[in-house]
Amino acid sequence: MTEAVFPVLGVAFVILFVLPLSALIAKAGLVFLERGEGPLHGLNTKYLLLTCSSLVPLAWFLSAGLHQIEAGQSTLACIFDHDTTAHCFEPGFFSLSLGSFVVACLAAAAKHVRGERPAATFQTGPVFERVNRLLSTRPALGLLRGNVLVTKQPGFALGTYGWLKPRILIGAEFAEQLSDDMLASALGHEAEHVRSLDPLRYLLLELALLVNPVGRWLLKPHAKRWYAAREAHCDREAVVRGSLPLPLADAIVRASRPGVREVVAIGARDVAVVRFRIRMLIAFSERRPARCCRRGASAIPAAVMVLFLALALPHQTGTAALDAVHTGAEHALFLLLR
Repeated sequence: MTEAVFPVLGVAFVILFVLPLSALIAKAGLVFLERGEGPLHGLNTKYLLLTCSSLVPLAWFLSAGLHQIEAGQSTLACIFDHDTTAHCFEPGFFSLSLGSFVVACLAAAAKHVRGERPAATFQTGPVFERVNRLLSTRPALGLLRGNVLVTKQPGFALGTYGWLKPRILIGAEFAEQLSDDMLASALGHEAEHVRSLDPLRYLLLELALLVNPVGRWLLKPHAKRWYAAREAHCDREAVVRGSLPLPLADAIVRASRPGVREVVAIGARDVAVVRFRIRMLIAFSERRPARCCRRGASAIPAAVMVLFLALALPHQTGTAALDAVHTGAEHALFLLLR
């Protein structure tokens, strides 16, 4: 058999069968969770189901392929098909093909999540000085010191960028429309994105959806609801930490006007979501919320731990599933060509 069979058909099997099956299981879990309490509950669990349903199988198969080409390791599929493992390179080519697919999807996900970031940013000017004054007088915004940039790009509102060290970009025109309370409350919302590394979180979620074309169709509605709930969660956390709910609601409405561009920003994109958040903030103005939910930052360490276990598992328990994919791919081609 040609050594191109397993790398091509094996990758196709993983993408078109294994990942959709995993997404179907995740969807069942998400449907169950969404029948429970309000939309702000269980965000971490929902996030893990959305991301790990695709990334964990990929991590396992990548690790299994690399494990099979390690020196001294026996590859049963190679013994059956080639009578020897000495010149069996299919697992390596399989890992290379699957890894290349993941890298291509990662680049596309990064471009999608990053969006159109303003090219010119400044750390000078009246808007920057005003922002620094607010950061120095409001303790809840202290972590943003040195992490806020200003852009004069027309139509830009507010956005958080940076996978590992998030920074906030704010449009000068947008900031000039806001009162100090509105601007400080909007920055309080962004501070929650910074605390929880949301740009990285959103990147991993978008990657999980891109690598799983069928699963994307199954999970996209749940992902949209998660994004909306995540923005509302940041609203709640901002108010808990001292942001004023009505000025924040006003800033969200201004950011939701047509022509305003933002990525991981105040999140004002969908009209129904904006209405829900405004109603929630109006309720908070009458009765201040208490923190009811676990902070979102724990989702990323949990996801990293799960992925680490998926990478380590083939080295501890063997790679029988990959052998089955290997022999199945070659036997399927043999039946097709017979």
